[in-house]
Amino acid sequence: MNDATSPRQEKSKPAGALIGLLAACLVLAIVIIVLGVRVHNLNAQLPDSQAQLANAKAETAQAQTELGNAKAASAELQTQLDKAKAASTELQTQLDKAKSQQADLKSQLDKAKADKARSAELQEQLVKAKAQSADLQNQLNQAAAGSSQLQTQLDQAKSQSLDLQSRLQKAESDLAKLQPMVLKARIMPVTTSFESSSWGSSFSTHNGYTLRINNLNPQPLKVDVTVTGAGKTRTQSNIIEVGATVNVEKLASGESVVIASEGYNPVHLTVQ
Repeated sequence: MNDATSPRQEKSKPAGALIGLLAACLVLAIVIIVLGVRVHNLNAQLPDSQAQLANAKAETAQAQTELGNAKAASAELQTQLDKAKAASTELQTQLDKAKSQQADLKSQLDKAKADKARSAELQEQLVKAKAQSADLQNQLNQAAAGSSQLQTQLDQAKSQSLDLQSRLQKAESDLAKLQPMVLKARIMPVTTSFESSSWGSSFSTHNGYTLRINNLNPQPLKVDVTVTGAGKTRTQSNIIEVGATVNVEKLASGESVVIASEGYNPVHLTVQ
């Protein structure tokens, strides 16, 4: 009876192995499709993210230039305002002196009323002093108006400086937000796996690993593979078609493998 059941068990083993292999292939195909869709979406977002990043950098540079110009204009207006205030103080001093002279002349005029000639002379000096006082008062009013205008311009320059500072901070914030998206889009669209393998002749057989690199990119992908180990380095370059796989054979445990492709971050692996 054992002889009858043994062939049946032997027949069922290949069938079970075939079903397991088909299930593994189905899972791998689903994973490849999902990763391919994600990579395609990231590649589609990359030009837009790079354009936004370039715009954010341009706006940052422009905001910094405008901020520097606004600060220079603000400093120039502050200097003019200080000069205007100094001139206003000088005119006020001259006006005070003129008023003092006017009061002195008025006193002399009162004392010299008996002397008509002296009175006429003093009266003429008094008129001139009044005219000079009025002129100085007018200059003082003009200086005050100029000072007020310069103060207004200074306030406007400070407001513009604050606005430019706000724009600069926003541009730097947008730049910081876009940077992770650009870095994420540089992930190489491949999957990798190691498989045990052997090579050599019937007299000398070596056991090791084979690296399988699968292209998830919606277009052919050129990769450069560098293998380093046991004091030696070897390289190979391949163009992987869409959905295809390239093999890196004769790998020993512990060797380092670097997969590089233009426009993407390199992939670092250790054979195990």
